Amino acid sequence: MKPLRRTVDLRQANTQVILRHLCFNGSMSRMEISLQTQLSAGMVTNVTSELLQSGVLIEKGLEESSGGRPRTIVDINPRHGYLIGVDLGETQVALELFDLKMNKLCTTLEPVAQEEDMLAQYICILQRGCQNLMMQAGLSPEKILGVGIGVPGIVEHNGQVSVAAPMWNWRSEPVLELVEQAVGLPVYIDNGAKAMTLAESWFGAGRGVQDMAVILIGTGIGAGIITKGALYRGATNSAGEWGHTKIVLHGRQCRCGGQGCLEAYVGAPGILASQREAGGHPQDDQFVAVGQLVDAYQRGDPTAERVMQDLTQVLGIGIANLVNLFNPERIEIGGWAGLLIGGALLDDLTACVKQNALPLSTKELSISLCQLGEDAICTGAACLVLEEFLSANLKFNRGIY
Repeated sequence: MKPLRRTVDLRQANTQVILRHLCFNGSMSRMEISLQTQLSAGMVTNVTSELLQSGVLIEKGLEESSGGRPRTIVDINPRHGYLIGVDLGETQVALELFDLKMNKLCTTLEPVAQEEDMLAQYICILQRGCQNLMMQAGLSPEKILGVGIGVPGIVEHNGQVSVAAPMWNWRSEPVLELVEQAVGLPVYIDNGAKAMTLAESWFGAGRGVQDMAVILIGTGIGAGIITKGALYRGATNSAGEWGHTKIVLHGRQCRCGGQGCLEAYVGAPGILASQREAGGHPQDDQFVAVGQLVDAYQRGDPTAERVMQDLTQVLGIGIANLVNLFNPERIEIGGWAGLLIGGALLDDLTACVKQNALPLSTKELSISLCQLGEDAICTGAACLVLEEFLSANLKFNRGIY
């Protein structure tokens, strides 16, 4: 039996290689797959034939060859299955439906009320949202490969997947199990910044970048780290809690319970607190208020200029610390507030980082905005499901083996 097990393992590994190659490089002929993956032509033919038969791949026409018969082009079948990506935000929940080629098909948004039982509210929103997306697209639950969720908290993998989120007093909530029961679909959960980093690395500005940091600035802030082309998670999957690094000794109270955390100054509530301290009067709606602050800064308003200049220094030093620790070749700034702020301050922010980080650490560094924009967390959450599919898991490909 051992030789048979090794054969199955090898076939599964080769299937994974081929699926990943087509996912990240697009349609091509079997010959091109063989040359680019260094798998034998016979192996590629056998695996792709099985994937075509099971509906995972489709044929997309012919390619002229230099002598001999034209070659058939194959690609992942976008309609083989669908993915739902969720940005579980503190003020709203966004759900997006993708096909297997990561084309976004439809979206649903729902605001979040500040209630005592936040978990129950989120579960109801997710249940309604998933049903809404399937209804919009005319899909049955059997066509959904899974639901990926990006959450603002630490996702623990300690026998069961649980979420710790201080702002909701979640210490170790079994969110995955509860959501799966509610939506009736496979669920995959990770920190929102990590999900966003995965999306940018696979499909955004970070394609091909081996060492990168992606920072998320919204109500809270966080970071995802790509090192040697892979997402860095740390010993307990809590790597990237950059927002709770200390920036001011005995500084502002942070909702994590500490003082002087970067999030207390750079997260949207912290930015608006700085505006109030400077004599400004921001609106209670943080989405509107941050946008108005940026607009006022660009018009030359003195109070807004002072707030944004201070923000540049605090955020720039925070990024410089990240650069000194991880020495990335690229920093991507994302999140709804990060895109607004970064769009207005990018040049000044880059100069501040280079002024405060070690020269050797910034020698190859570039800083830019996330390419996937405000869809990045939903896209990254859907990538959590796509990762399972690309791993050639038997539950997705029962007809192959």
